[in-house]
Amino acid sequence: MKYLLSAVSILAALLLGLLIAPLLTPRPIAMEGSLVVNQKIFQPQELAERLKTTPYHFDSKGELLTDLIYRELLLQEAKAQKINTERAFLTSMRDFYEQSMIKTLLDRQCDPEKHLPSAEQISALQPFLTKRFQLTRYDYPGHQSALDNRSAQIQEYDLAYLDLPEDARSALLELKGGALSPPFHSSAGWFRLQLTNITPLETDSLPTQIEQKELCRTELQRQSIQNWIVQLYRKSNIQMPATRNRDDNG
Repeated sequence: MKYLLSAVSILAALLLGLLIAPLLTPRPIAMEGSLVVNQKIFQPQELAERLKTTPYHFDSKGELLTDLIYRELLLQEAKAQKINTERAFLTSMRDFYEQSMIKTLLDRQCDPEKHLPSAEQISALQPFLTKRFQLTRYDYPGHQSALDNRSAQIQEYDLAYLDLPEDARSALLELKGGALSPPFHSSAGWFRLQLTNITPLETDSLPTQIEQKELCRTELQRQSIQNWIVQLYRKSNIQMPATRNRDDNG
């Protein structure tokens, strides 16, 4: 009982502290040149930064300030309605945060200088742009089933190189005619390919030599980024959740 009373006393003290702290914390004083919207104070330096990011289509500082005021009023009302504590809102904020961070990472990784293909790589890929490929693709639920070649979903392709799925294009460079490839992994899962035939494209549909080199450069940069992502997967420690019909996804 003594321990229970102690715990209750500590909890009550913490709650009291949370209630009193805002009263003891001095409220910021608006400096000259500040904008005040109810209890919110935009000090001059923060105001200047905010105005820099306000949409460009406003014609005057007054319109910029009006837009900022209305935004702040709507935010205050949203908080008054406790939207910022709702589960759906917090989930959407988490998704937006994660997507924004991934986009920033990929934008940095997509710097052409990091994935600049050599002239030899371009020359090696260029003949692929003038061919049509007949492929059989086997998709598997996991790595072990890919190794055992079981439980596969089969798709047939008869397409020009750049019309094939991106992961198949990357794998195609390593294929030997007629042989079933080793398992490949991409964001879509595990798959294997079998190359059955190659035919030339119609001459009138071929890109020019300059266009071919630019297409090769773009394609090789994409493959380099994809390989970087696959390497992140391969060097990571990933444990899949157990299921009744569990397949080895390692």
